[in-house]
Amino acid sequence: MKHGFIGFGNLAKAVYQGLKEEEGMEFAYFARNRKEVDIPFFERIDQLVSFADVIWLVVKPQDLAGILDQLKEKELTGKTIVSPVAGKSIAYMERYLGEEQLIVRIMPNLAMAYRKSVTAFTTNRPGNRQAMQIFDILGKLGKAVELEESGFDLFTSVFGSGPAFILSFIQIFKDKMQEFSLPGPLLDELLLELTQGTTLYFAQNQKDYSIEELIRNITSKGGTTQAGLEYFRTHKIGKHFEGVLDAARKRSEEMSRNGN
Repeated sequence: MKHGFIGFGNLAKAVYQGLKEEEGMEFAYFARNRKEVDIPFFERIDQLVSFADVIWLVVKPQDLAGILDQLKEKELTGKTIVSPVAGKSIAYMERYLGEEQLIVRIMPNLAMAYRKSVTAFTTNRPGNRQAMQIFDILGKLGKAVELEESGFDLFTSVFGSGPAFILSFIQIFKDKMQEFSLPGPLLDELLLELTQGTTLYFAQNQKDYSIEELIRNITSKGGTTQAGLEYFRTHKIGKHFEGVLDAARKRSEEMSRNGN
């Protein structure tokens, strides 16, 4: 299977990084400028279309219309269009490419590079063999879930933007840890050990215990953890953090309205 990327930013690199060791796959890309990567570069979009079985639209939302305008003039029969572009619906793409064109819309994150993405999947041809091949490929890059397109805005806020939000929370820990007067790289190592250990604790126990139960297992009555959690709950910090997700969801909904 030949994969062609239109655009080669961080997400395209992550897809390539996650798939490059798979057998039977070839890769190439078209972009405004040649990148420092070891896959073929095409200077014209028609060259990429001729090469690819699967065309990945890895561009910014504001650039998608121009790309679709170019693609609608090309021979796309038998090709699969894959779009991770936030806020741009399948119906939007069909207006350029036609309802007969096979389109897969996904919402991944950069953890694709490490085969740890959680990726939403939907298509205008449910059950289509080529579409399901893409679903299988996404499964090699982490967890793939088939989702109604109406759920993409919330999914984007939780899983697409989620890594940045989690890292922002970790940054709060690092800022506080500056009081130790330890070197920055050591602080990063300590934080990595903390987050990996916590993730492992959750992974090893999530089948038998809820998150609430796991928290209680760490909490001693009258202890430091309880004091911190009481502050967390009294000041409704969880609600504030929900606001972060709601803001991201709202922005995705705005982009979707503009992209329908």
